Amino acid sequence: MIAVSPSAVWAESEEQTRGPYLRLGAGMQWPESSVIEDQSCSSINPPALFGCGPGEDGRSLGAYGGFDQSPLVDAAVGYRWASWLRTEALLNWSPQLSLSSNSNFLSRGSNQPVSASGNALAGFGVVYVDGPELATVRPYIGAGLGAASTSLGQVTYRIPAISSDAVTVTSGGSSTSFAYLLTAGVSIPVSETLDLDLAYRWTDLGTVKTNAGSAKIVRPAGRSNLKIAGTQIDLQSQSVLASLRFRF
Repeated sequence: MIAVSPSAVWAESEEQTRGPYLRLGAGMQWPESSVIEDQSCSSINPPALFGCGPGEDGRSLGAYGGFDQSPLVDAAVGYRWASWLRTEALLNWSPQLSLSSNSNFLSRGSNQPVSASGNALAGFGVVYVDGPELATVRPYIGAGLGAASTSLGQVTYRIPAISSDAVTVTSGGSSTSFAYLLTAGVSIPVSETLDLDLAYRWTDLGTVKTNAGSAKIVRPAGRSNLKIAGTQIDLQSQSVLASLRFRF
């Protein structure tokens, strides 16, 4: 009989855990409440959309609400360095961002719906720490840093208190922001080379901005255009995802 030392078995086991993998996933996100506000409420040339001071409801002038629940897609290339440590280069896409807020312009009533659509693409470097296996399920935690590119189309401000077709439509815009994420989940083995990951994630994609530009103003008395300064809104969300991780 040939004796095999425990250290040799451990080294072989560690070697087998190392290597690259590909992960593809999808899920739903629930953005946190936020407010559309002026990039500078004191801007004069061009003038700020909202301006400084309290609005109809006593809060600072702005549009309160945020982005609606929406789908997201993940694609990542990773590498496992040890049984407990892996890293990823992650791309995260939010293809259908839908803004739904309510502004508080003075003397315009409490119903002032605001809408727009957009998308976000973010890239992260992520580090994961995997815990011990528990009944074939393996928990993990992770954190990532990166950048997000966001785009928002024209923003429509409706004012039903004036008339059913009274609107102000401002320019959209694109912006790039620092982004980061925190995540926790479990891995479930499906085969020798395939794992199912179920995860919770909190993500901060920074600030979504609109550009200064011409605002179209429609009122019962007629139509006009006015140059308006840019606005901004933060994009932070909680999400749940399911992913398939293929080990090479």
